[in-house]
Amino acid sequence: MPYPVGHLVFFMFCVLLAGMLAMAAMSFKVRMRLSDARHLKLYMGILVLAGCTGSLFPDVPALWNFILHGNLRHVTVGPVPTHSLFFGIVFFCIALMIGYLIYGKRTKAVSVGLFAGAGFISHLMLDDLAEGSIYYLYPFYGEPFSVFYSFLV
Repeated sequence: MPYPVGHLVFFMFCVLLAGMLAMAAMSFKVRMRLSDARHLKLYMGILVLAGCTGSLFPDVPALWNFILHGNLRHVTVGPVPTHSLFFGIVFFCIALMIGYLIYGKRTKAVSVGLFAGAGFISHLMLDDLAEGSIYYLYPFYGEPFSVFYSFLV
């Protein structure tokens, strides 16, 4: 498992940079007032926060287990694997609701959810490259597998 800093750096360079460049290019096409620029900076900051939180979210149970049990097992929350698309969908919905509470607009809420989901998926991809066994399809398929392992062998 890569360290949390590795997950953040991977998300920043692989996902966030492309999204921020696209948003910046769109903002240059439109004539903006100073107040709109401030709102755009705040919006981009929230997107960064959502994506970075998403890239660290699958490892949150490690803190829980360290505090309560003294170990760093971070693969499950009860019977549900945290490194699964099911857990990612739950996190996407949480980010979607928080984005809607902040902005009240569906399009901005969806973009916050998408950045959080992209961070979550980047975490799964990086762990899959490092370890090679993720419970991607948890409720439907109970065995871990690797998306990249079959291509590398």
